[in-house]
Amino acid sequence: MFWNGSCDILAIFTKPKLQEGLAIPVKVVGIPHYVGALVSGTELAPDALRKAGLITQLQKYGLDVEDIGNLRLPDYLPRHNMPPVRNWPAPRMLWDLLQKEAYEWFDSKDFVVMLGGDCSTIVGTALAHKERYGEKAYLVVIDGHFDAVVPVASRSIGAAGMGLWFLLEDAGTWIMPSGWTSDRIRVIGCQRMPEVTYGVDILTLDELSGDHLVERITAVMRSIPADAKILVHLDVDVMHKQAMAAAYSPSETGLSLQEAQSVLDTVLCDSRVVGMEVTEFSALRDTDGEQAERLVQLISSTVANRIRT
Repeated sequence: MFWNGSCDILAIFTKPKLQEGLAIPVKVVGIPHYVGALVSGTELAPDALRKAGLITQLQKYGLDVEDIGNLRLPDYLPRHNMPPVRNWPAPRMLWDLLQKEAYEWFDSKDFVVMLGGDCSTIVGTALAHKERYGEKAYLVVIDGHFDAVVPVASRSIGAAGMGLWFLLEDAGTWIMPSGWTSDRIRVIGCQRMPEVTYGVDILTLDELSGDHLVERITAVMRSIPADAKILVHLDVDVMHKQAMAAAYSPSETGLSLQEAQSVLDTVLCDSRVVGMEVTEFSALRDTDGEQAERLVQLISSTVANRIRT
């Protein structure tokens, strides 16, 4: 049995008007790290987004918001540039901690908004999501890249580019077997189709162009079973640098701000989505705070549109 509903398309472009007295619980938590990255910046994102008014904006939409602060990281996380995985075992240290903590975050009827952090965040949160929901757990990844780079002994690569490989292909060498399979993952927004997909369904940027964006995203959501519990991973580099210049790796190719809004609204209006993580926002690139304010508006309006629809 598959979901075959659709969102109110007008809701994508209008500010939500919630019923008087309606309070939908939203839990916000920060994951301030850059264990999967070469340089710093993403670890500052949670506090930068709070400073830009995320909590206030969510509350203005009539949402009942609980900010539970930031994940407490170990006092020491190794940093190095040795092959094959940069900073190892810092990513594993984060994932083990995050798996335990995120398991508790998902244990409620709240909608969970997690503020990263680089893209390697997905390993820890996906492990927790799978542990919590078992065979009902699904991932919808909105990302300009297919983060499934294979570790090789000849070069050092950050875990931010390897998250899906760890979940799908590592057979208990680097992490404990994840239980994730390709049929439970959907990827939206890749700049190009990768040579190796590991069986994951991928919707590229080219396929989102034109007048059928909402229709194609809706088809992706319809392909997921009706009883699924969906975690959404948003890498802000899915947007063009004119829309999001403060991405860790600003891109010459990507979604416009309006297109990103449409994608998120269409995905998040699905009641099966239990949480969203936002990654790869580099506060160091946002010298005046304007980019953080833009991302806050995007997050808060899409979460509120979810409630409205």
